[in-house]
Amino acid sequence: MKPFVKNSRGLSLVEVLAAVAISSFILASIYGVLLSGINAYKRIGIENELRSEADYVVAMMMNQLYQFSPDGIDTIESSTVNGQLVFVNNKQKNINSEVGWVEDHTTDQGALLNIELKNEALFINGTKISSDQLRIITNQSRVSYSCVKEEGSICRSGVVTLMLAVQDHDHADPSDRLYIKPFTLKTEFGF
Repeated sequence: MKPFVKNSRGLSLVEVLAAVAISSFILASIYGVLLSGINAYKRIGIENELRSEADYVVAMMMNQLYQFSPDGIDTIESSTVNGQLVFVNNKQKNINSEVGWVEDHTTDQGALLNIELKNEALFINGTKISSDQLRIITNQSRVSYSCVKEEGSICRSGVVTLMLAVQDHDHADPSDRLYIKPFTLKTEFGF
């Protein structure tokens, strides 16, 4: 076997220092790449979790609306400036037994379903449906509607727009190394 070093005296101090300096530079570069990769992996995981939670919030709202089966939106009680929609259910179907027709009768006292954005959360009838981890930025989020058919103070047909600007509560500080910028999710549905 051929010896690596040709002289019998070994390596000089300068050669050892140069080898250590080059090795530490290479290791520091590898560590930086590895650390940024781990942070990117964590950040993507947090963003996916936020999207899942925001989807869950919208699904909960849609389920509540489906169960409630509203007849329209109360245009007097609803305030898109304050992020509030009040759905009403004030029509009853009655069967006229003489003719066999189904007739709609509007009642004065109907059930109400209140959807509201406040305190960085989404509330339905005063119950918070968004998790504590999900921060809804209320000044960038909105609930609104555009009315197609209006009867008095009730919008009977139209489109509801829900725009949620969401962020993670634990990583909302821009100086945090896992800072997540707020992102906006938008959904529209007709009624």
